[in-house]
Amino acid sequence: MNAMIHDHSNETADETPDGDRYIVPGLIRGLAILEGFSENNPEQSLAAIARDTGLPRATVFRLLHTLEAAGYLERNPARKTFRLGNRVLRLGYNALSGRSLREIATPILERLRDETGCTTHLVVREGTDVVYIARCLGAARVDSLIGVGTRLPAHATVIGRTLLSHMPLADVVRLYDGYDFPIYTDATPADLGALVAQLEADRPQRSLASWGYFEPDVASIAAPVRNRAGIAEAAVNAICSLEAYDRAVLEDIVRVRVENAAEEISVALGYQG
Repeated sequence: MNAMIHDHSNETADETPDGDRYIVPGLIRGLAILEGFSENNPEQSLAAIARDTGLPRATVFRLLHTLEAAGYLERNPARKTFRLGNRVLRLGYNALSGRSLREIATPILERLRDETGCTTHLVVREGTDVVYIARCLGAARVDSLIGVGTRLPAHATVIGRTLLSHMPLADVVRLYDGYDFPIYTDATPADLGALVAQLEADRPQRSLASWGYFEPDVASIAAPVRNRAGIAEAAVNAICSLEAYDRAVLEDIVRVRVENAAEEISVALGYQG
């Protein structure tokens, strides 16, 4: 660790592009790495990044490790590559486009609520949790524990499974290696093997429907929201009490509307799939 700190502290103002002694070269290098990712180049290896930036491999390794630890990059162990993490993608949409993910999604969630009478949500994944960042209360307010800012275990919720099922399997295994799985209902995966089996069944579906999966008296439909690069950056859902809809109506009609809402948000984010 001392060697890493020493490596950056020895750099002088003369080593910065414009000779400004207040510039932090390591930050400039990290930003240059992030800028190298694009729609046409969504994943890169350490060797490719070192080649493109002209930086020593050891320096690139330290920068990649730092960016991954901070959530700005995600590693794909199977392919030994890196891609942008949700944290930098949210920064991009929030700051650069001038419209946050929440701002884009809220009117669509409101319309979905009005069409279905359900309470609607938008979530993002942070580690093994999902975080609720928007909520539109339905006409018949469901008795739910969820509010804006709520964090729930991704493995135990249908909206969390929606995001996990669109991650590479190797990333899921790495994320949950050694994880202590809390159990909420009889349907909650109790270990990594059960979670992987569930996600493999979930993966081909455009959306997921649950009948008391996390909260016993609550039904939920969830669908992924994709960004410009095609990554499932967020997910939306519509929830209601089990008595609000016949199950066939929920899964055949409400489900389509949830899928359409997720697709509309995705298109607004630049997804062209």
